[in-house]
Amino acid sequence: MKALTKIQSGVAMVALFLIIAASSCNNASNNNQNANAAATDTIKKEVTLTPESQKLLYSFPTPFEVTTMLEKAKAGFIFDITNPPSNVGKYMTQISKSLNLGIYSADLSYSATYNRTDETNKFMACTNKLADELGIAGVYDQSLLEKVKKFNNNKDSLIGLINKIFSQTSNFLSANNRTEVAVLIAAGGFAEGVYLAATLGEVAKDNTKIMAVVAAQKDNYSKIQSILQAYAADEKMKPVADEIAKLKPIWENYGIESGKKIEQQKVAEVSNLAESVRLVFVK
Repeated sequence: MKALTKIQSGVAMVALFLIIAASSCNNASNNNQNANAAATDTIKKEVTLTPESQKLLYSFPTPFEVTTMLEKAKAGFIFDITNPPSNVGKYMTQISKSLNLGIYSADLSYSATYNRTDETNKFMACTNKLADELGIAGVYDQSLLEKVKKFNNNKDSLIGLINKIFSQTSNFLSANNRTEVAVLIAAGGFAEGVYLAATLGEVAKDNTKIMAVVAAQKDNYSKIQSILQAYAADEKMKPVADEIAKLKPIWENYGIESGKKIEQQKVAEVSNLAESVRLVFVK
């Protein structure tokens, strides 16, 4: 209920991949080769996904799927329910950085969808920092940051640019066999999208359309679970898979269906469940 408390005090929402940008274009090549090697050493490529799982992973919807649906459902923008940009410096492990790159990517999509310039820039800085620390920021040159700033007041152009970057990033991770990083980013982005939608549904006067957004994520849940099953024996990845598995009751126990208003108590329980998983990832 922490998110709801923030909303009530501040106001009396707003699933794969990431947005990254380079901080330097002249020295990017050598620096990124070293960074990529270090990151690869840290997160070992211990699991090879089946072709089917690879296809699922690299066709996983971008976070804009959820945030665009929320906007159409007339959900509001509430900055206080996103992962605070001030948290970005506390992620020290490769797993926490990858998960929160996905989470901040969802928050970035949320702010861009609602054309919130200041918030978009803050989340851009977070994703840039984490991507750089993961050794994958140098795929883009300095002109990307300038383009993002240029498009800040043009929502359609900004969303188009970010979606293009999501695609380029996915291709980069695939080509460089950074599968575990891609899986963690997808898991973080998915968890954040469900959490944002459920939290907004909890505070809505009529939750019908917003909870339909949650209902629509059932297939994506099945996809991310299928991908994570490949890591069942991986002691680093299993805790992530276990947390994502806790979300399953959302689509099985609460009667959430498109076009159906859900009892407020049930929405609160869904919101609490989604928040409990998300809090493990952002802590």
